Amino acid sequence: MISYRTVFLYALVFTLFLIVVARSVRLFKPNERAVIFRLGKFVSVQSGPVVLIVPYLDQVVRVRVQQIEGSDRMSEEELRQRIAKIYES
Repeated sequence: MISYRTVFLYALVFTLFLIVVARSVRLFKPNERAVIFRLGKFVSVQSGPVVLIVPYLDQVVRVRVQQIEGSDRMSEEELRQRIAKIYES
């Protein structure tokens, strides 16, 4: 017969496992990227709707990415104005 102590131990381990798995999944919008730092050092840039990380070791920074519409050639002033518009919105 299984003791209550064993059942409690299995329940505790299973609960901790679920917490770690839940903390390792991050969801991102299509225009966002994940910059991942492990213990303070840059590791990678990932994109996609689901990003997996190592919980408690990784730090994730969300970066919003937008495309600037226009011609391939523009002056520096035009570029600054378009970037300013993005940050205002």
